[in-house]
Amino acid sequence: MGIFGKLFGSKKLKTTDSDFGEIESFSTRGNDVGWQVNKRFLDSDIEILVAGNKDGISENQKRILLNALNNEAEIKSEAEKALKEQFENAEMEFISIEKHFELKGISVSDEGFEMAFQEIEGQNYFFNVHFENNKQVGVSTDG
Repeated sequence: MGIFGKLFGSKKLKTTDSDFGEIESFSTRGNDVGWQVNKRFLDSDIEILVAGNKDGISENQKRILLNALNNEAEIKSEAEKALKEQFENAEMEFISIEKHFELKGISVSDEGFEMAFQEIEGQNYFFNVHFENNKQVGVSTDG
């Protein structure tokens, strides 16, 4: 490992999760590990970022993630409702998630999760739909 690897801890950890198979770390700070799960969701191959420790994913975050993944239709409907509202506020016509956005990833926290959608046309904004208990609770936009 080179100097940057030693300084920034870039050595990746790997483990096998009972629900997600082999997963790899994207960050390590002491015993805190950020894990990356690759999954197909809403017809997109995405990266899902989940916290945990060297032994694996946090049980609470895993429960939140599995609940979301097992309720794909509900999550899509909630996300579409939130994104449609953003379009209506901008006085633009909303057709569908597939027409306007590409799902880039999901980040899980202890309170819920956030789905990052990138606008396909136009300014290429990112719309981050925030969820708690599988219900959207807000949207933030990054340009």
